[in-house]
Amino acid sequence: MSTEILIIDDNADIRNIINDLIIEAGYKTRLAANYNQALNEIDKKLPDVAIIDVKLDKSDNDGLELLSHIKTKDKNIPVIIITGHANVEMAIKALKAGAFEFIEKPFNQERLLNFINRAVENLNLKNKNKEFESKLFYSYELIGVCLLYTSPSPRDRGW
Repeated sequence: MSTEILIIDDNADIRNIINDLIIEAGYKTRLAANYNQALNEIDKKLPDVAIIDVKLDKSDNDGLELLSHIKTKDKNIPVIIITGHANVEMAIKALKAGAFEFIEKPFNQERLLNFINRAVENLNLKNKNKEFESKLFYSYELIGVCLLYTSPSPRDRGW
């Protein structure tokens, strides 16, 4: 199964640049141009990784709302937040809400691709961990019976 990355940005040029970069790197993509399209795409099928612009069409924090929406559905999905209107407070808010990374526009394409590759690697490791935990838990067959022994109370002993 190929990794699928959802790109959410209201700027068509940036959306297309990121899309081309990701496809060139060998990943599948889905695109959303605004808040409602993004909600639709997320609810239709959760992506493996999401790249979300903070400011979309609805308000200043659309991207952070989408981040929260994704995290309520699956906290393990890596979300990379991008913005052209960054400040320290916004970055901290995004990272506290569960963002995997936070990057400012204009961004270095190599740096963004590095974040994407790390996010995919992180997701793969978490999935492997779940698989191993599942195998470990279900690989043992329980045998035997536990008997609970309680000593008689002093009254039962005639004291």
